[in-house]
Amino acid sequence: MIWKKELLTNNLIINKMNLKKILSKLISYATISEKSNLELATFIINFLKKNGVNAQKIQGEKGRFNVFCKIGPETEGGIVLSGHMDVVPVQGQKWTHNPFKMTEKNGKFFGRGSADMKGFIAVVLSLIKKIKVSKMQKPLFLIFSYDEEIGCLGIQKLVPFLKKLDPKPKFCIVGEPTEMKIVNQHKGKKNYFVEFHGIEAHSSLIDDGVNAIKFCSQFINFLERKQMSIKKDIDLNFNPNFTTINVGKILGGTAVNIIPNNCKLEFEVRDTPRFKNEKFINQVKEYLLRLETEMKSMNSKCFIEFNEQNNFPPLKTEEDSEIISFSSKLLRTNSINSVSFGTEAGIFSQLGFETIVCGPGSIRQAHKPDEYIELNQLQKCEDFLMKVISKLY
Repeated sequence: MIWKKELLTNNLIINKMNLKKILSKLISYATISEKSNLELATFIINFLKKNGVNAQKIQGEKGRFNVFCKIGPETEGGIVLSGHMDVVPVQGQKWTHNPFKMTEKNGKFFGRGSADMKGFIAVVLSLIKKIKVSKMQKPLFLIFSYDEEIGCLGIQKLVPFLKKLDPKPKFCIVGEPTEMKIVNQHKGKKNYFVEFHGIEAHSSLIDDGVNAIKFCSQFINFLERKQMSIKKDIDLNFNPNFTTINVGKILGGTAVNIIPNNCKLEFEVRDTPRFKNEKFINQVKEYLLRLETEMKSMNSKCFIEFNEQNNFPPLKTEEDSEIISFSSKLLRTNSINSVSFGTEAGIFSQLGFETIVCGPGSIRQAHKPDEYIELNQLQKCEDFLMKVISKLY
């Protein structure tokens, strides 16, 4: 009996060392969004191959790849473990450690992406060699995406491929940092670009020009009025407890003595699951059309451009869903949670997979200098995922 206990302890130590090595390697790849992730994708492919598992790189934008892998039989009822490989930039942040060289200190692992979300991917990879493929009755799918941080771009490129999967997975667990709490709801995120094209003129001849900044400011005021109205539609599952609108970027004009002929604006909407975003955007388009008509009445060459830059949906998995009871039993919890940040989970849900978000680390550490993840969070994740995999036998 003592020997068995010692053996178990030794196995945990070995896996901890393996996990640390993998996490350190993942962090060393500076997979900042919108840059090539070929090296990291190749490392993951080769790692899986060395452990007897075949996977494939699926290219989206040039030089950027999703990684897809299926382990086990061609049967229904499989489970997806999903995470993103990209990280946010470190420029302008004051790090006390090299952000792309993992540093271990007091049970914490520092490095860009440690919490968001290479810690989860490291745990998944560390468990591959423990999977008893010959005993699997249902398959395990691994999906690691690119460019999640700028609008879930990578996973959206993979949607046509995932729609053709046969047999399809039943459950999906997205391992974003939730401190290993079950999240069944989160907000969506939509980004929009608006450009006002006016007429340039000398500032002393105000009637000769059409001021693009002036009309852009009217649009900003419109968005503010809409925000005040939307705030009345309260959803207590979230904080803030309503759909939010944020004007994040604006650029216009060349000099104070020139009537500006151009003004560009970017805004985002973080919508709750029940928000009618299509109705809202139709109202936006109607208002912009009125502004454009007014601009054209001053000069027919004026116009306004409106483009959707990205759109990923909110998540709402019903509390009585099978994946909720499945995960709750394994985690020994009755608690389910909602978060205001967005993930790829809404996309998987729309594909018909029952989806939750549950992963190691805290979102409060994500995107900050000296980002870290705690060892005990990685261990909790490992324990949970081992139980998940055991349900496939």
